[in-house]
Amino acid sequence: MDTIFSRWNTHCWIGRRLGLAPGQALIQRVCNDCGRAFVDECSTGERYAVHVSIFKVYRLFDRVTSRWLSEQCPAQPLIGDEADRRTRFIPMAAVDVIPASPAATANALNAVRKTEYVKGILGQNAPPQAGNVSASASKIRQLRV
Repeated sequence: MDTIFSRWNTHCWIGRRLGLAPGQALIQRVCNDCGRAFVDECSTGERYAVHVSIFKVYRLFDRVTSRWLSEQCPAQPLIGDEADRRTRFIPMAAVDVIPASPAATANALNAVRKTEYVKGILGQNAPPQAGNVSASASKIRQLRV
């Protein structure tokens, strides 16, 4: 009987502990033969496929994890695995985010432009009102002449 566990054992694993965040222990495993990499989260027991760069560990799509876990070790790096390593896991919370429409963005910008300035501390930064020329503006005109 062929199980996922027996397929997992067809790889020649090299493992190490990672401490990316305090209290979050991870175990990274890379197959010496095919180069496929996985991370086991010790706190949740979750296992997923990853791509390890110099500075970051990228979680791959769930479909890549499922496929790699269901296959035996190919005993050599596969060309298709390179495309898999360029995929990135997208959490469901990020999928639910809807980008603002151009109309909503324009309305927000117009609201900021129409903000009234408050006299007092911020009054010195307020633009001069139409028909109300400040003393500094009249001095600037006199210096230009």
